[in-house]
Amino acid sequence: MAIESRIEKRGDDYFKITRYFTSHTGTVSVRVNEGQQVEEGDVLYTITRLDLIKKRVCDISDATVKNANRNIDNSFCGYYTHILDLEHKLTPEEAQVHEEEAYYTFIYAPQGAQYYTTPNPGLPPLINVGDIIEKGQVIAIAMVMKKRREILYEGERGRVAKIYFLNGQQVSEKEKLFGIVLKPFRKKTADEKTG
Repeated sequence: MAIESRIEKRGDDYFKITRYFTSHTGTVSVRVNEGQQVEEGDVLYTITRLDLIKKRVCDISDATVKNANRNIDNSFCGYYTHILDLEHKLTPEEAQVHEEEAYYTFIYAPQGAQYYTTPNPGLPPLINVGDIIEKGQVIAIAMVMKKRREILYEGERGRVAKIYFLNGQQVSEKEKLFGIVLKPFRKKTADEKTG
């Protein structure tokens, strides 16, 4: 079951729009109606294929159903058929995070693994929030089946704004590892050169 999401700004508020699509063929049964308020744990739809039923459960605390595709209800559908959208108004805290992250360049996990911020237990972290990092610098260690892989920073010079994982945490492929604010070199003024 495929999902896409985006954030829209309307007036002073931000809304997260989550779009749901089929990820395989099967008979779709839409369990919600247009405009219905849903909360975490509510069943949105099911897809039945070869007598196996897969449920899509709402994982958002409070949302409204939009663009429910009733034309496909109880019909056999192909891959990537649009089913419905959920609209969720961001809390002030979520909106603040979104505004801050608008300036970030993200570093994503290249593979599913346990990620570490320290090279070995008891040693200081490779990087901390606020550190300036350069291309080629080791920023994390990935461990898969007891094999160690250094994760190198490949971007432009920047400042670490956020670390999205805890030391030793299992992270899935393409999940966020770091938020970086690019920080280009600035030329020193004449006063700085002499002072």
